Amino acid sequence: MAIRKNDFMSRNPLQPGEIGKIRTVQIRPGLWRADASYCDRSGTKGRCRKTGRTETASRRALADELKERIEFENLNSLVTTASLVNEAVDIYLMNRMDDARNGIGRANPRSVKIYRSVAENWIKPILGELQVRQLTPGRLDTYFRNDVPPTRYADVRKILHAFIKWLVVQGALRRDPVTNLQSYQRKNIQKRSKDREFTIEDLKTVLAAIEGWMTRKRPGPRPSTNYRDLVLLIAGTACRPGEALALRRCDIDLNCTVAPGTTKPVAHITGTVVYDAELGGLLRQPHTKGHGAGDRTVILPTFVAAMLRERMMAAAPNENDAIFATRTGNWLSLNNINTRLRDSILKDTDVGAWFELRLLRSATGTVVANEFGAEAAAAQMGNTREIAESHYIHKSRLAPDRAAQIQDAWGTAFGS
Repeated sequence: MAIRKNDFMSRNPLQPGEIGKIRTVQIRPGLWRADASYCDRSGTKGRCRKTGRTETASRRALADELKERIEFENLNSLVTTASLVNEAVDIYLMNRMDDARNGIGRANPRSVKIYRSVAENWIKPILGELQVRQLTPGRLDTYFRNDVPPTRYADVRKILHAFIKWLVVQGALRRDPVTNLQSYQRKNIQKRSKDREFTIEDLKTVLAAIEGWMTRKRPGPRPSTNYRDLVLLIAGTACRPGEALALRRCDIDLNCTVAPGTTKPVAHITGTVVYDAELGGLLRQPHTKGHGAGDRTVILPTFVAAMLRERMMAAAPNENDAIFATRTGNWLSLNNINTRLRDSILKDTDVGAWFELRLLRSATGTVVANEFGAEAAAAQMGNTREIAESHYIHKSRLAPDRAAQIQDAWGTAFGS
């Protein structure tokens, strides 16, 4: 038998965007398989197999899959269908961080760091070696059922879904595989609970302990009034502790016109104190949580206005124009304040083991809600009504007193 030269030569390699010969085989009655080699537009080669009940159905399924892998490829995207999830997640988070630093979107750099922590612990170790195209509804269903603990489900799903929607925008996926998945939240897993209810008696205990600490005889500088004044401010405004620490002299107007012919003391809450890893210290973020969604002006009770007036008169201005500052004029650390309150000032009290400044926020929010409703409390706190009700407002367990009406309706039946 004559041997031709071309028998020893390999076939021409597939070029980007090309598909090799499609082969079909009947596996068993009613089940056919079609497969073919392909080369996507980035030059990555692979082999694709799909099955169907008939030969035509298997060919059609294969054609659809190859269209997904080749024709929909976006050459200008940052990731492709063949990219590993590990690499795609890193690119996604880098872009989110760039956006956060440039003020694009709602996330801030601290939020993106939390996203990265979730991705490093719960997404990359399990899904990281998959190609993006392999993030199918079936694979994600298995992932949520078997690999994500109930306590982490909400955070993982939120971050994974945001990542997948970004993949759709980049052209690496044609459709969102998470959209049609059910919720995997366990019914017996409680969502974030409300803070412990803080009462008027608790507030008296805190203020008495702070006053005792301030008046105690000791060597050295005179004790600061920061702790007492922060308690008064947060109790009087329901602001976040970080927002209280970010108040500047220019944010306080003790004679603000709130209606024609009416002036009242107000505080313009427009920022919060955060830790910046790159700076290695604290700074004032020029907007409240949610990129300013909580910016607001609150009218001050008399005891808060008097305290602020006294502070601004007693203390010299500092470089940050801060109401609450260290002796060198820097921003105060919330962690240090809570630690000092818990471990020193309130150590010997009943509330010392659990008190934090944020508890005052929910307590005052509850006071406003009980008097004026949840909408008013949400506006005071800089939240949506849903967040205020689910996280802060403590609903009274005592049902309305309707005993007299019930007595009138049914009492005669019992001879009373």
